[in-house]
Amino acid sequence: MSHPSGLPPRAVLLSLFGDSPLGLHLGLRTSHLFNLGAVQRLQPGQTLPNHGGCPVHLVLAGRLAGGGDWWGPGNHFAARGPARQALDADTLVWSLDATQAVWRSAAAQHLRSAWSEALLAVDRSELGARFPDDLPDPKTLCDHGHPTIRQLAQSLECTTPADTAEAIFRFVQSMPFRFGLWQELASDTLARGSGLCTTKANLQVALMRATGIEAGFVEAPLDMGTLGALMPDGWRAQMGARVKHHFAAARLGGRWHAADASFCDPSCSLFTEAAPQLAAVVPVRLQEGRPFHPVAVINGTDPFEIRVLPDLSAEMSKKSRYLPRHFEAMNTRLDRARFNHPVKVRAAATTTVITSRPGESAPA
Repeated sequence: MSHPSGLPPRAVLLSLFGDSPLGLHLGLRTSHLFNLGAVQRLQPGQTLPNHGGCPVHLVLAGRLAGGGDWWGPGNHFAARGPARQALDADTLVWSLDATQAVWRSAAAQHLRSAWSEALLAVDRSELGARFPDDLPDPKTLCDHGHPTIRQLAQSLECTTPADTAEAIFRFVQSMPFRFGLWQELASDTLARGSGLCTTKANLQVALMRATGIEAGFVEAPLDMGTLGALMPDGWRAQMGARVKHHFAAARLGGRWHAADASFCDPSCSLFTEAAPQLAAVVPVRLQEGRPFHPVAVINGTDPFEIRVLPDLSAEMSKKSRYLPRHFEAMNTRLDRARFNHPVKVRAAATTTVITSRPGESAPA
């Protein structure tokens, strides 16, 4: 139910605000900051007005565009710059006027400090997520001959190929899952310490190939209703009904085994909330004769019925319409779950991304 103003209830708006990168960094002060702003609802083609002397805007739902750029749910910007127009129906924008008396009062000093710190933290993460000027050739991404890949593969090698595949699987699975760049060398994903399904699969295949295990890639359709559990609500509405999910496979005992190491324990916990049937595949485990294929559980298919590809160069050559700030906004639910999860996992470095024209959903 919405308010007479046409806006959703405050609890819904506050939840959208809290799912933003700013909300993530504001922590316990999120509600207090939210109350000092005002929410506007725009329809496609409407221009965002700048009320007050020095507003900062935060998109809660929908998208705004202007000057050849666009802002999605969770993205913030100052009033300066080109006029921005709504692209979607019921685009919601929260605005804070920094000239209002209550904001400038002595009582609000602690909120101003928290706000400044949150702005700086988000700006740092977005700047650190800049994509490289020169992207690698997609055919070279699985660099299993790289010294760091070979060194790690050697340290993970066990007495049998099956045990080695499981050790590599567990190492890659423990890395945080974060949306971001998929055109990345396996050695760069290792250095970053985090990745999404394609980059983690690429690293996993590189490590297995470095030990002599026959390995490849699998593509499977994944329902957005499940993957959406990892995203803020505002971004779920921007995605299609299904996405292409990619993961690694290993030939063990003469048979291909799905070995989906995409999702770390905190992201698995978010999944099981949305799809309780996935509790059957937690904790994660890969053994000869026992593939790990959560999508098969979701889709009700045989986990051994997979088509293995030698590379993902066609998929990895696709460029993204998303900017660093878009991916950072997609990752807030994942980051919050990771920081709150009882299992200690390695902290993710800032994710870099690439940009291009609109046209496709984020890969799983």
